[in-house]
Parts: sequence; structure tokens; C-alpha cells
Amino acid sequence: MKWVRLYVTAEGQTERKFAEEVLGPHLANYNINVRARVVLTNRKLGKRGGIMDYDKIRGDLHRLMLEDKRGEARFTTMIDLYALPNEFPGWTEARKLTHPQDRIAVLEDSLKADIEDQRFLPYIQLHEFEALLYCDLSQLQKRIAGSEAGLAKLTKEVKNIPPEEINDGTTTAPSKRIVRHVPIYERSKVRVGVAAAAAIGLPALRNKCPHFSSWINTLECLAPVTED
Repeated sequence: MKWVRLYVTAEGQTERKFAEEVLGPHLANYNINVRARVVLTNRKLGKRGGIMDYDKIRGDLHRLMLEDKRGEARFTTMIDLYALPNEFPGWTEARKLTHPQDRIAVLEDSLKADIEDQRFLPYIQLHEFEALLYCDLSQLQKRIAGSEAGLAKLTKEVKNIPPEEINDGTTTAPSKRIVRHVPIYERSKVRVGVAAAAAIGLPALRNKCPHFSSWINTLECLAPVTED
């Protein structure tokens, strides 16, 4: 039996590491091999990550799909709704909608239509990776010395707000809130953020983040291709 090769095009190093260290071991149970990489933002310099525009995301996806044309290959994304490029497919329509879940539906459908490959399964994170950490902020506290007071204030600040509904304002997005209360997170989010998310565990993340859970369900349902 051939395994499905799942290529995850990630917005940054945090998402890449999460895909490799958290999603990878889980999806291996479903005969899915996760291969994560960060969006190529400068082909000349070979630079990945940083400020993106949609053409770079689209171009990177298309190049990857041309590199692996086999039927057992699948492709997905892990990019943030926060600071999404204005030229992103469906953005004009999506910005008119109030509820973030409705926005995401329009954006993901528009992205899939624009990429035009049946093997592509788009995913946009509400509103960014750090939303997952709000499922249990105590795991972040365990990994950042002296963060107790700041995270206690943050916990009160977002009380009764579902993690995926913490909004995308320049000062109120999930990561911005964490950095405001625990400034050191800015310099350690790849190491600390992924470790905290892993410790929270996929069951808890899926329980509190329905859009994220729906994506994982979709990935789990990718059927391995049998040998010819």
C-alpha cells in the first residue's frame, strides 16, 4: 500500500514545525506522510517566510504540484486569516461578511477554485496559529518563566471567547494579545508555541476549534492509494 504524501505549505516556521511535529505523527496513523515547507517568498534568494503576497503563495503551490504529479500526492495550506493579502481570491466578498466562519468558507472555496487542482485541500487558520494556544494557556505558562501574571490577565481578557473567534485586529489578534502580556513570546514563539500546542494535544485543540477540527477530519479521510 502506498502512503498518501501530504504537502503542507505553511505561512511561517511555527506552522511548519507544528505540521511536522504534531500533525505528522498523528496522520502517520492514517498512512499519510506529512511534508511541510514554508512559502517561498523570494525565489532569487531562496528565502521562505516573511511578508507574503498572493502571487507568491499561488506560484509556490503550482511549482510544488508540478514537482509531484502523482495521484497519491495531496496538498494543503496552513496560512493565517490575520493579515491575509488583500488580493487573495474571494477577499472582496469575504470582507463583507460578519462572522469569521463565513469569511473562511468563502476564502477557502475561492482559493481552491483558483488553484484548480483536485488534489488541493485549502486551509486558512482562524485567525492565526496562536489561536490554538488559547485552548489551554497554562501550557504556555509552563514554558515561559515569569509569565504567570501576564497570562492570568490574558485569560480574563478572553474569557468566554472561543479561540477561533479571537479577532484579527492589529492589537487584538491572538499573537498580539500574548506578546502584549508576555513580550518574550515574540522571540520564542516557534519553540515555545509549538511545544505548548503539542502539550495541549489534538483532542483538546479539535474540541475547542471547530474549523481546525474540520480540517483534520478532512485530512484523516484521505484514503491511501493501493499498489497497481
